Amino acid sequence: MFIVCEVVFFSAYTSIKPFSAGTRNKNYRRLQFLTTPADNFKEFYECVGTNYPEEDLVYETLRGVVRKQFVSEFVSNFSGTFLDLGCNRGSYLTDYTAGTGIGVDISLPVLRIAKQRNRAHYLQGDAQQLSFIKSGSIDCILCSEMIEHVLQPEHVIAECYRILRPGGRLLLTTPNYRRKRPTWVSIGEMQNFGVSGVDGNAYFHTAFRPEELAQMAEKSGFSSINSGTFEKEVKYATRLPVTIYYLIAFLNKVVIRNTSVARINSRMLNTFSLQIYRICVKLRINNLFCKLVKEGVRTFLLAKK
Repeated sequence: MFIVCEVVFFSAYTSIKPFSAGTRNKNYRRLQFLTTPADNFKEFYECVGTNYPEEDLVYETLRGVVRKQFVSEFVSNFSGTFLDLGCNRGSYLTDYTAGTGIGVDISLPVLRIAKQRNRAHYLQGDAQQLSFIKSGSIDCILCSEMIEHVLQPEHVIAECYRILRPGGRLLLTTPNYRRKRPTWVSIGEMQNFGVSGVDGNAYFHTAFRPEELAQMAEKSGFSSINSGTFEKEVKYATRLPVTIYYLIAFLNKVVIRNTSVARINSRMLNTFSLQIYRICVKLRINNLFCKLVKEGVRTFLLAKK
């Protein structure tokens, strides 16, 4: 299925080399060469991008704070042409100064916001089909919290391998799981922002173990440099807040039955957990507690072509 997609960028785009010839036109505004299969849920993510301020909400939570610190440390060691695949509003491109920054996302609304935040170059497209980017033209790729949303993650990794230069690096982050891999999950609080699910009240959101990411990457030709889990802070810092959260949630469900209480309870959980983490960092005991946690709630893989 072919769609008309808007390309969002600055005039400096003309100096960028990694794009295939078909992606350019005289006015640098619109193009018809990016394909989006139905299974990539374009309409859903455009609705999410329009109505749900994901980055504003996530990066105020403990998970968001720890995740951004973790990913930013890797990105700070990248250089050359840097592609953020599934870039959302371009947070990781804002501080990138070691080369050309490029963002690709399936949601046009978030790209319009990203354009206002920094001077990176943005394209709307499908991560499973990056035919609009030349082979061997990218130095480093970040694919953070995106691959769990597609039905064919192996295609994403294979495309990353194709467009990377020899020696190029790929950083993947995704949710971790322990027992049963999730597939279709509830849209949760997104419903409060006017978002409807792809399948009823659900959308596709899976997870990967470190060894599973490594296996897919190696199958595409990558060599694994490092893999494991992170966001261990979430497990120790939420123990007490989660207990209080579930108690209030139970009382609200059985006795109070007030949606405002549910929202306040969620904010309390996030605020309390973040404060515990910050106190542990200040007391220099964060690393000690992390060592006591076997696995974090997120998986990562750093691989090399």
